[in-house]
Formats: sequence, structure tokens, C-alpha cells
Amino acid sequence: MIQYLYSPHYRRIAQALVCVTVALYAGSVLAVAPRLDWIDDDMVRYASAFIAVQVAVQIVLVVGLVVSKHVRSIGEERRAKRLRQVEELISRPAAEPEVLEAAGRWPEEFLTVADSALQALAGSSRQRVSELLEASAPYRQLLGDAVDSSPRRAIRAISMLGRVTSEEARRAVRKALDHPAEAVRRAARKAIVAGGDEEARRGVLTHVSALPFWERIILFHVAPPSPTLDDFLAEALTSDRDERVLVALELVLTRQRLVAVPVPAGLAESRNPEVRIKFFRALPFLRLGLDATGERGHEEVLKAGLEDADWRVRALAARACGVLRAEGFAGRLLEMCGKFEDPAEAGHAARALAALGGTGWRRLQSVAAAGEGAGQRILTEVIERRMLGPEGGR
Repeated sequence: MIQYLYSPHYRRIAQALVCVTVALYAGSVLAVAPRLDWIDDDMVRYASAFIAVQVAVQIVLVVGLVVSKHVRSIGEERRAKRLRQVEELISRPAAEPEVLEAAGRWPEEFLTVADSALQALAGSSRQRVSELLEASAPYRQLLGDAVDSSPRRAIRAISMLGRVTSEEARRAVRKALDHPAEAVRRAARKAIVAGGDEEARRGVLTHVSALPFWERIILFHVAPPSPTLDDFLAEALTSDRDERVLVALELVLTRQRLVAVPVPAGLAESRNPEVRIKFFRALPFLRLGLDATGERGHEEVLKAGLEDADWRVRALAARACGVLRAEGFAGRLLEMCGKFEDPAEAGHAARALAALGGTGWRRLQSVAAAGEGAGQRILTEVIERRMLGPEGGR
């Protein structure tokens, strides 16, 4: 029944079920009413039939729920016992024949245990479970389930096959990219980026800018370091399309790791303010390279950011000064604390000065003590947080 939830005709199916249910209920009332011929009043007879049908339906539902609960409990106990047996067999080093026999007898339980093992184990133990899965009878069914019409079965198969390194498993996952259900295609993209071959990963990353923001974040989280990822960053960050540059900067911010490929310093002066904002937010993780004006260091880029016309860019450039320990900009940061377009700008500048410590930190305290108004409140709050923090004031 769950597959109908993913069907594009789900609304029509739901409406049809409601109509059929109402028709069956009305037909039952009409069938029962003539049997109550000992009631003379027609209105009372049909009302009684209505109540009788309703009571009968409720009794059937209650009995059905009790019986189904009892049957399900027995089935769950048996399944739990089989799961424990499969787990014990897989944990034995020399029990491959027994494991394969159990996989043929209890395919669902075997796949459940194998899936959990592939997620939890690493190294040689994980490789052993992967080889057992590939040699088992349910593995062939798993390859077909990757393109099954039921999204639930397809997603489960893709999730497991994505952790297997065999070519036929990767081929099955790639086929799922053309599945009619978006949920299945999404699972296939995630499996490919997390553990697929480099060519397929490159294909998914090429079109990643067309995906929703939340899905891009998930893909960036699961993507392992690889030459394909570096190539994607190098190509996207030098692209003349702002959407590709923004996606590459999103990847850097999501992974929070130093980028090995050189990044054009000219992005600091992009015409698109969103590019400049994300660039300065990601600047601590970027390795600046050559652009049209030649090689530029962090100091020149930070200077351009602190003088930007957009206060959001200035705020994030100030934040980068604190992370990169750019002490040469302490004077400009102090100026931003007293003259700002938005309180966030002063807050970032004050926190950068607090991170720099030394003379900048002492001057920040002096400015906060002598100031007044909103700026004074912002600086005081930053100083209090700094002094009450684990490192204390310096």
C-alpha cells in the first residue's frame, strides 16, 4: 500500500477509495433495512439499519485489530529470532556456507543484517560482509529492485548497492537515475556521490546546481575527497556563471575544509553581491590564486571586502579578519564598530577584534567604555561574552 503514496495518481486513488467506501456503507444500510420489517416506521427502520451497520463495522474493526496485533507479535518474535541467528552466523569467521544457506531461507532478514553491518563496519570486516552479500541469492533480487516500480523497495536496494563496490551494483544504481519517482532518483544521486565511480559522480555534480538547496547540502556532506570533487571545484569557481560559483562556495562552506585548488581572488569584487557574501564567508577555507590582475594575497582581498558597498560583505570580511588573524586591519575594524549600517556589521567587527587580542582587544574595551547608544551595547555584549568565555579576556 505504501507504493500508492508515491504514485502520481495518489489524489485520484484517495478520492476513489472514499467514494467506494461511502457507496459500500450506503449499500449495506439499504441491504439491512428491508430485514427490519418488524419496524413499521420507515425513518426509524433506516436509522436502525444505519446504527446496526455502524456497530457491525466497529466490531469487525476491533476484532481485526486484536487478531492482527496478535499475529504481528508472533511474526515479530519469529523474525527477531531469525535476525539473531543470521547475526551470529555472519559474525563467525568461517561460516560462509551457513550464511549463504540462511540468506536463501530468510532473504529479508539477511538483507536487514547485511545493511546494518555495511553501515557499522569498516575495513576488512566490511569487505567480508560485502562479499557475502554479492555471493548470496537475495543479491540478484536486490539488483532488480533498484529499478522496481515500488519506490520503497527501490530506495532500500539503492541504499545497499551504493555501499558495494562491484561494477554491476554501480550499474544498477546508475539506472535508478532514470526512475520515474523523484525520491528514488534522489537516493541514487546520494549513493553515487557517496561511493560511486568517478565518472558517475562527475555527472551528478555537473547538474547539482539544478537541485534544491537542501539536497545539495546533503550531497556535499556525503561526498568523499576525490579528484573529481577537486575538478568540480576548480571548474565551478572559475566559471562565468554565478550559480555555479555559488554552488561551489556552498560546497566549501558545507565541508568546512581547506580547498586545495586555487580560487580566483577576483570573486571578492564580483558584480553579484551573493557571490561576494559567500566568498568572504568561505575565505578562511580558500587558497587564493591568480586572477586577471595577477596574484593577490588575503590582505588585499580583505581590504576590498572591508570597503565593499554592501554591509553584508563588510561584515563577513570583518569576520574573516578575526579567523585569519589579520591584525593589520584592527584600525578599520574599530572604525566599523563605531560607524555601521547594520548592528551585525559592528558585531562581526567587534568579535574579530576580540579574536585578534592584544592591542586591538584593549582598544575595543576603551571604545566600548567611552561609547553610547546601540554601538556601545553591541560592543559591551561582545566583550562580556569574550571575558566570560573559556579563554577569558586578554
